Amino acid sequence: MRKILFVLLTALVVIPVTLLGQQLGERVVTGKAIIESKPKAFYYEIDPYQPIGILLGANRFILDPNLITQVEMAVGRSTFMADPYLLRIPVQIPRFYNLDHEVLSVETAPYQERGVGEWEVQILDARGSTFRTLQGKGSLPASISWDGRGDELTEVMRVGDVYSYIIILTMKDGSRMRKIGRPIDLNGIAYDSVVAVKESEIATYDPIVSEKIARYYQYVLNRFKEKGFSRIRITASDSYIADIAQRYLSERLYHTEITVVENPEYARVEFIFQ
Repeated sequence: MRKILFVLLTALVVIPVTLLGQQLGERVVTGKAIIESKPKAFYYEIDPYQPIGILLGANRFILDPNLITQVEMAVGRSTFMADPYLLRIPVQIPRFYNLDHEVLSVETAPYQERGVGEWEVQILDARGSTFRTLQGKGSLPASISWDGRGDELTEVMRVGDVYSYIIILTMKDGSRMRKIGRPIDLNGIAYDSVVAVKESEIATYDPIVSEKIARYYQYVLNRFKEKGFSRIRITASDSYIADIAQRYLSERLYHTEITVVENPEYARVEFIFQ
């Protein structure tokens, strides 16, 4: 009799707990799992631009005649292969530009076509947004001059960012043709009261400044003296890099206030004169 009462009491306790669980939203789901065995396979995805990016970063140009074949064997036909000329030309503009007195020459000769009525060159920033639009009528010129500024003419291209350009040709019959241009990557620029140098060109953790970096510093010194400025602010992603620049310039510019600002988002070292 006691055993029967114990079973009944246990049932009375278990049932309310189960009902309470259901009221709180708990639900027991049962099902059947089917596991299908398949032969092992190795899947991978390769970026067709990766070998090109590596070569650009290391050599600044591509002259390998077998590169197209190698990429096609690895990833198949890609849109990049549509213009094999891109794989055999130097990367554009690997030098320093003084935008106060000179302009950048955007080469467009490889993209010329017959029967062009109007042309447009859209220069894109690192985010892919249109930074500057250049237009003209008639045949596409062999090269186009660009002052490095945006459409509003108040913004200057950022050294350290790689720019690109798209060429849109409107033919005389009304049809349109779109071509992708080459990368635009500057080592440094000077404009107004700023000298900006790509960080990879000037970055050093060695207190002994190399001859190449000293040439950049000398440009800063010459510009500072010629323009009659009195103060310099150095902005870089790493304060130690800026400190070395500050030390070098301070030894050559007596009684000149030189301050340092760290900005982790920078891919360049900027010397701003006041």
